[in-house]
Amino acid sequence: MSKLHKILIGVFCAGVLLCGLGMGVAFTEFSRLTYGERQYIGKTDMRTENFDVTYEPGEEKQEVTGWFSGWGQTNVAADDSVPENTVRFKVTYNAERVMPGAYWNEESGQIVLHCRWNGREDSVALLMEAKDLVLQNLKEGKIISLEVLEVEGVTVLVNPASYDDVRIF
Repeated sequence: MSKLHKILIGVFCAGVLLCGLGMGVAFTEFSRLTYGERQYIGKTDMRTENFDVTYEPGEEKQEVTGWFSGWGQTNVAADDSVPENTVRFKVTYNAERVMPGAYWNEESGQIVLHCRWNGREDSVALLMEAKDLVLQNLKEGKIISLEVLEVEGVTVLVNPASYDDVRIF
């Protein structure tokens, strides 16, 4: 075996040793991390509003639907204060991020709750705030979940007389 081969084998073994050492240090540091908590970024201007949608009852049930998940409710609730043939969405939302609305699509028989982004917040500012929070928590040995609060909750209400006319889709 030539001198060059011995040097190359020595460099290879040193590289493997250093990689193993680095992996050990990384694993030790990672195993010390704990889960912090969920944190919200961005501005918040929480509001609760009611959105009423009047529909004409038909032979089939009207489907109540929306584009976002996490409504926090899987059934329609009955409320005497809601007029008959009306679905009331009680929405708690962040006015800095979204503006909800509701309508009845007569052709499909769907009562739709939708939210549109209002464009008030800067995406780069949110990214920088998220970066700062992640780095701050990593220094404290925590991993966190970051969310932008848009819709906190939705309650779907109908009059007890109209309860059998609608269902959540």
